[in-house]
Amino acid sequence: MATIYGLFFGAHGQSTTLIVDGEIKYAIEDERITRVKAGNSWWQAPIHSLKAIEDRTGITLENVDIISISDPTMLYLVQYHNKPVTDPNDEMNLFRERLLKLKDKIVWAEHHESHAYSTYYLSGFTGKTLVLTSDGGSYEKEYGTIWLGENGKMNKVYNIPLLEQGSIANLWFYACFQYGWRGTKDEGKIMGMAGHGEYNEYLYNAFKSCLRYKGNLEFDCPENGMMIEFVYARLAEEGWFEGLKNRQDFAYNLQKYTEDIFMEYLKDVHSRYPDYNNIALAGGVFANVKLNQVINESGLYDHIFVCPAMGDDGISLGSAIKASIDVGDWKGVKKLENVFLGLDYTQEEIDNHASILEVESQDLSYEDVGQLIHEGNIIALFNGRFELGPRALGARSVMVRPTDAKTHEILNTRLERHEIMPFAPFIMSEFANIVFDIQGSQHAAEFMTMCYTVREEWVDKIPAVIHRVDNTGRPQIVYKHNNPVFWNILNEYYKISGIPVMLNTSFNGHGEPIINAPDQAFDHLMRGTIDYLVAGDKIYKKK
Repeated sequence: MATIYGLFFGAHGQSTTLIVDGEIKYAIEDERITRVKAGNSWWQAPIHSLKAIEDRTGITLENVDIISISDPTMLYLVQYHNKPVTDPNDEMNLFRERLLKLKDKIVWAEHHESHAYSTYYLSGFTGKTLVLTSDGGSYEKEYGTIWLGENGKMNKVYNIPLLEQGSIANLWFYACFQYGWRGTKDEGKIMGMAGHGEYNEYLYNAFKSCLRYKGNLEFDCPENGMMIEFVYARLAEEGWFEGLKNRQDFAYNLQKYTEDIFMEYLKDVHSRYPDYNNIALAGGVFANVKLNQVINESGLYDHIFVCPAMGDDGISLGSAIKASIDVGDWKGVKKLENVFLGLDYTQEEIDNHASILEVESQDLSYEDVGQLIHEGNIIALFNGRFELGPRALGARSVMVRPTDAKTHEILNTRLERHEIMPFAPFIMSEFANIVFDIQGSQHAAEFMTMCYTVREEWVDKIPAVIHRVDNTGRPQIVYKHNNPVFWNILNEYYKISGIPVMLNTSFNGHGEPIINAPDQAFDHLMRGTIDYLVAGDKIYKKK
């Protein structure tokens, strides 16, 4: 039985995972601790997430059995340093030297290998499962991989080599900068805008000039980033990133081309491996919930699962799972129950912070929270351990009734956001397939990784959580057994309103990672971002 740390050192999304005797104990992305979003923090080591877990558990790198590292770029740099570190503030180099002293404990996991392990071994699929990864490139110079999984065993059968082919992810990464945003952080804004645009053959063909699917599982245009930058610069000169209509049309055609070219590829994959009826996905491309919907509705697969930390924040998780499997601790494929793998805080810690503020409190009553939401209040939930991945799933969420179309504007104003993405619904499990057309992916829907079409009779009842262009939503299905606080609040609102759905958005302000600690939660209450804060077993409001 082994104690294992997984560490991800890649370009962005650095994270740490702790697995003990085959059980995930913690998985934390650095941005939750540093308060700097991953897209604004490049080429760092997972120093802060590791320290947070070490402090909570007392389990240090020095007393674990295995350190599983993926993307060791930052670690390799110290091999050419050749000088002892004397500056006590040189955090990065001190961390490198610490790891080099522990080199006998280190094992290596490849980037896309870690993506594959993070999704297949948490999917719950025991039958034949196709495992697909796709992103903007890895240390090992791969854009994606294909694995075949069955009965807890997984075998790599194909890869997309960076030096010979191109990447869908790069189409999105470089587009962010033309919009004035940041790659690896703001691709979702473009996807949210896409539904408002129209087809334009000129734009569609511009994307085709950057990347084409040739058949036989091959994409052309090796290392297509330079080509994309050239084409996008030309489009910028022509004004395609100026004015709302042009920006929307660019987004629409980028989304459409992404869906079209990926489905060409996936149909060929399916024809090559027709007996594999389940599919598990990981990698930044699958942060695109509209693409995931197209895959789900294609009929190619009976069941679909997307790793909740589908981006590079999930790499440390996959690398730790691989190490646990290799030593025989992790047995077979598990069904992921939840992603509440971050830090939590005691009621005493919450109350101690509240005591220095002008706030008043009452004991938590789910009925009272349901009534407050029904009355139109904006309520934040600070509940237990925070989530791994980009979605707020009830540990650090903002809850609002779904019945007002104007809620989008009000919430963005209060949260000081300038977002384009529609807000997401969370829904009681008992009503999921009554409100949404859920097909073959109910487990994936627990983690808000996919869009579904809202059934017609519900469209006008919950306008705040629907993309009105196509009547879709990105729901989180909530079960009482593994998310009881969220479910109970939702149930009380349902009793009052007859609607088993509420709006859920992440508890953070503009440009801020989802919150971690009590002081950050109370800061939003004191600033008036929210009307009430449910933290631990109390409801707080500003005096």
